[in-house]
Formats: sequence, C-alpha cells, structure tokens
Amino acid sequence: MKLLLFISMGLLMLTIASAVQKQAEVEDNEFAEFEELDEDDEDATVEEEGEDAAFEEFNEEEETNEQAVQEDTEFQTRDNIEDEEFDEDEFENIDQPLKGAMKDEGLKIKEVPLHFRTNWDSYYLEFIMIAGVLSYVLNYLTGKSKNNKLATAWFKVHREILDKNFSIVGDDGSGETEQNGILMKDSENRYLIWCSGRIYCEGMLVELKLLKRQDLVSVMAKMMRPTPDEVRITVTMNKDDMDTFVLFIGNKKIASKMGKEMNDLYNFCPERRSGEKYGLGASLTVMAEMADLAQGLIDSRITNCLNAYPEMFDYLHFSDQYSGPKPSTEDEQPTKMPTTTKVLIFNFRIPGMGKSSTKDVEAMVPMLKMVIYCIDKVKRYRLSREGKIKADKARAKVAESFEKLSHAQRQEAAQLRREDKRRQEKERLMNEDDPEKARKIEDKQYKQDMKRRLGARQKQVKIR
Repeated sequence: MKLLLFISMGLLMLTIASAVQKQAEVEDNEFAEFEELDEDDEDATVEEEGEDAAFEEFNEEEETNEQAVQEDTEFQTRDNIEDEEFDEDEFENIDQPLKGAMKDEGLKIKEVPLHFRTNWDSYYLEFIMIAGVLSYVLNYLTGKSKNNKLATAWFKVHREILDKNFSIVGDDGSGETEQNGILMKDSENRYLIWCSGRIYCEGMLVELKLLKRQDLVSVMAKMMRPTPDEVRITVTMNKDDMDTFVLFIGNKKIASKMGKEMNDLYNFCPERRSGEKYGLGASLTVMAEMADLAQGLIDSRITNCLNAYPEMFDYLHFSDQYSGPKPSTEDEQPTKMPTTTKVLIFNFRIPGMGKSSTKDVEAMVPMLKMVIYCIDKVKRYRLSREGKIKADKARAKVAESFEKLSHAQRQEAAQLRREDKRRQEKERLMNEDDPEKARKIEDKQYKQDMKRRLGARQKQVKIR
C-alpha cells in the first residue's frame, strides 16, 4: 500500500512539473502575437501613406482646373472632358498597385498564439485533482482491505482460546453481525467481538482499534508520527465476584494522563509508584489504592508475561468504581452519583508500529491468556479486614464529598431561581401605574424578606 501511495505521489509531482514547464514556455512567447500585429500595422501604415499622397495630388489638380474654368469660360466643355480623362487615369494609376498587391500576396491567415489554443497543458489543475481523487480511492481500498485482513487474522488465531472459555462468541444480542456471524464491523478501522457465557464475569468485549488506513490524510499524518494498532479488552465482572479495590499499571505517560482524566483513579489512587518495586520494568508506573494491593494481585506469572512482552503491553485497569472519565468543566458536574461497574480493562499494542502483519498478530496469544488468568485471579483475591475497612471508608468519603457538591449545586440553582423571581417582582413594581397596588406589592416583598431572615437566624441558633 505504501508503494502504491508513493507511486501516486510521484505521478502527481511529475504532472505538476510538466505543467509548470509548459506554462513557462507559453509565458516566454506571450509577446509573439503582438510582434506579428506590429508588422501588420507597419504595412498598413505604408499603404495609407501612398493613398494620402495620391489624394493630395488629385486635390491640387482639381484646384488648377477650377482656376482654368474661371479664366476661360469658352473652353469649359473641353476642360471638363480633360478633367474626366485625367481623373480616370489617376484612379487607374491608384488601383493598379493595389490589385497587383492583392494578386501577388493573396489572403493572409493570422496564426493563433499558442496559449489561445486548446491543448492538454491548459488542464494541469484538473489532472492534479483527478490524480488526487484516484490516490484517495486507491488508498481507501487498500487500507480497508489491510484492516480487514488484520482483524480476521487476530480472530482466527485467538478463536480457539475464546471458544474454550466462553460459550457464546460474537453475539451481542442485536443480530447485526458479519457474514461469519462472529466478527462485528463497527467501522472501517474498528472491529468488535463480544463473548459471554463464562463464570465470574458477565461478558467480555474485544475491540480491535486499528489505524485509519482507509483515510489518506490520516496515513500521511502517521508517517510523520507513527502509532501502533491497539487491542482493548473489557471484562465486566459479576458484583459478588470482585472485591472493592482500584489498581492501574501502565506506561508513565499513560498513567499520568489517565490519573487526571479517570474518575476512579483521581479519587482512589492519588499516589504513583515505580514498577521496579513490584518486579516490573522501570518504564511502568503502578497506581494502587493500597500499598499491598499490587503485591497480592500481581504474581510472578503476570510479572513474567509483562516483562517478556513490553512492546505489546500498554496498561491494565482493575476497578470496582469505574464510571468513565470525570467531567472536564464545572458546568458538566452530574447532579447525582454516577453509576459504577466492576471491570477489568486491558489495552495492548500490536507490534510493528503501524506496519503490522499477520505474524505480529499471532504473537499476541500470551496477552489473551493473561486476560483469562486475571479473571480467575481477581475472583480468588480478597482484601484483608483492615484493607476492607479502609476501602469502605474511602468510598464513603467520596460519596459524602459528592453529596456536598451536589447539595451546593442545588443551593446555587435555588439561589438563582430566587434572584430571578425577585428581579421579576421588581420589574412588575416599576411597571405598576396604580400607587395602591405598588404599595401592596412592596409590603409583600418586605414581609417575605423578613420571614426569610428570621428563618435563617433560627437555623443558626439551632446549630449552636
């Protein structure tokens, strides 16, 4: 696909270069037409000068004839005859060179300048546009085919493991599946596999988040900054089969980003520790709700798998309080406690950094085996008594802070409503023409204000 893309780009560059060269030649000869027009103008000027001299000679002879008529009226008839003969000879002498010139030279056809003709060089912009459209269509077809091959190869390699651990593979209940009934196509670069029918979990969703190879602009952007294809696996655990804890292990950049964006990590995992303390690589960061949580969950089998395939591992996220990313602004704060689910989220990278092949997909089998092992490991893991008490206190504290936040939001909304109502009453008082009605409205507002102040004082006394 890259070879075809480079070939199309080369054709585009050759077309642009030839068009620019032709345009330069046309611009060099753009004064040829005016040179020809100047030569024609000189010939016409010479002919006009000859005609003017003949007419001047004729006028002089005509004046001489008039003087002869005045001097001698007796020879008027003869002078007129001589004048007529002289005039005919004069015009014959004028016509002869013109007729000879017409016979000798003939009809001249002017040549049209080069840049006025219809030639292919005038359509170089159209050629560029057509070449761009063809390149986009060619890249779309090849990129779509490449993503489909990668998704199909991943499923074929891992299908045996999925069939052994899940009774239903590829059915999400909607009935909208591919022809094979298993691999679901969400878009040209995103494929889904839903698995259910296993103990300890409600289901597992596999998302193949491939690069947008069908988009030419995205392909050119990825050339400047390569990114890998990703596989995201989300396991929804049963409510009774997972204890109350939050754990995150991932690369430093991802850990820093998700620690600020994810709601559960922001509230329950403020501390970050290096992966070397738990036998992991130095490039990994561990964010655990409790210090001994990572040691109890991450055993030697998981550690060996992560250390053996560091190029495939992106992050894992275990949480019983997962509610997605937290609101980015204060205006988007929810008015009620968000619903939480118990999930195990794994994010892996397909080797190759965007140049993945079927062999790279086949090498990801250990990652799926680790996911199945983690499901059973989380089911067996239980917090200690002290850890359970600490986790419950942390969740109660978060719920209390959320209730305070929601209560403050409700009070602010109520205050805005009261101010709006008071402003409307003032406008009504200002627009009232009857002084008696205006006085009654003002007395009513005063009584309401006094009642509100008295109630606030009583509340302060009760609190003391």
